[in-house]
Amino acid sequence: MSTSEKDAPEETISAREGRDRAVELVFNTAEQLDVTGWWPRNGVAWAQECTPKSSRGLEHATASYSYDRWAPRGTDHIGDAKRVAEYWESLGMSVRIINPTTHPTVFGEGGPVARAEFDTYAADQSYMVGATAPCSPGDAFTLNEEDEAERDQGKVLPGDEGLVLQEEPPQ
Repeated sequence: MSTSEKDAPEETISAREGRDRAVELVFNTAEQLDVTGWWPRNGVAWAQECTPKSSRGLEHATASYSYDRWAPRGTDHIGDAKRVAEYWESLGMSVRIINPTTHPTVFGEGGPVARAEFDTYAADQSYMVGATAPCSPGDAFTLNEEDEAERDQGKVLPGDEGLVLQEEPPQ
């Protein structure tokens, strides 16, 4: 690695671009598996604070979106973990697998997201794929408020797939 490559600043993406990348990775990872019935167990993609605004001021706040989907547990845990690991490696992620001979969990870092996880032994006899975007400038509370306002206007945001939107009852 040359000195200029080492000193090059990391790419900064917007929080929403990070959200889109995390959601896309989760969906594309699920497509690598012969498993159906995926659902967003924890709802929508959601921003969290990386750098609390109280410690550095709102203008320096950073946030990161996370998203996960769940499905009924497959029958080929080891093969599924290997497929996910190979897919993530193809995206430039560094990958490690724990419990490789029983109920593997795959962890990935880098590539299109900060980190990701594929758990073959999640709660309720499920598989879980989750991803977290890199930290980006922005306030998590504000990002989530803006996202909710867009949903209230009927917009479907990345990560809303599978979400049942309630219509307002007529008055």
